[in-house]
Amino acid sequence: MFKEMSDNQRRVYLDAVQLYEAFISAFQKSRSYRGGMHWKKAKGRQYLFKTRDRYGYGESLGPRSAETEKILADFRKAKKEAKDRLATLKNRLKEQSRFCKAAMIQRVPRIVTGVLRVLEQRNLLGQNILVVGTNAMYAYEAAAGVFLDRPLTATRDMDRLWDVRPKLTLFAEDETDPVDLLDILRKADKSFEPAAPGSFRAVNRDGYMVDLIKPESKSLLRKDPVRMGGPGDLKAAEIRSLQWLISSPKFSRVIIGDDGYPVSMVVPDPRAFSIHKVWLSEQPDREPVKKKRDNDQGLAIALLAIKYLPQYRFVTSELRMFPKDVVQKLKLKISNLNLDTELDFFSF
Repeated sequence: MFKEMSDNQRRVYLDAVQLYEAFISAFQKSRSYRGGMHWKKAKGRQYLFKTRDRYGYGESLGPRSAETEKILADFRKAKKEAKDRLATLKNRLKEQSRFCKAAMIQRVPRIVTGVLRVLEQRNLLGQNILVVGTNAMYAYEAAAGVFLDRPLTATRDMDRLWDVRPKLTLFAEDETDPVDLLDILRKADKSFEPAAPGSFRAVNRDGYMVDLIKPESKSLLRKDPVRMGGPGDLKAAEIRSLQWLISSPKFSRVIIGDDGYPVSMVVPDPRAFSIHKVWLSEQPDREPVKKKRDNDQGLAIALLAIKYLPQYRFVTSELRMFPKDVVQKLKLKISNLNLDTELDFFSF
């Protein structure tokens, strides 16, 4: 089930990760210099004025003096340096993308990485939004240095493991920043539109879907917000049991898009993913066609963690959000596979 990266693939991947982390750092620094500084005349005196946005909103930093002139000079110098460094890293990322494609480590549809890139640049990824569902498996395999690849003799099994339908599922926490998710999606692809008025789903012209989901409200008396933005934004679908995922540790890895460009993906802990998927596969109201895939995905990621991510043991102290019997069910299923697997990896 697991095809390990070659030494060259690992080297290219790690180079891409380091370069992307440097780029994100430079991007955030560059954003701190948004707006500008200029002299503004008022009542016969000049004042140094710092603008925060394109509408001219800002604040005065004081009357013209040696001190404010130095502030202006330092700002312009630092802004230029930040801009130059960002441009340099963009060019290096473009070059590195060719190496990623040559090494055949590009895995993720570019529409997915495009959406994630905008979310990360807006500081929403991991803070307010997680990726759940099948696409999360890209983060787990990247962390393990393997590909959940399709063996030539078992295409049916892997077709069932991967949900081939074009869909990205985003998980919104209860407290989110007041920003329209639909506007963010349109930064990645301007053709995104709600599937229907008040829908939890946006669809682009190619039929790619982005779903927004959130946990059910904890209280019948409390009405939690279901939109990140205004009334025209997507309306999150409330799904039971998702509180387990949101309560679990977060897991972040850099993944590589099919265009060769890297981006961060933040997902639930791989143990939480596997436990939840196996539990989901046994729910009586789950569509039968999905149950087998849920089960296979859960077992695959559990085995991946056991084999390649030994720091992620199934221990009570780190997975206390799950009922004990739910975790034991996963352990039993793994033992029934009769694989050379260390079941003492479970301390639950």
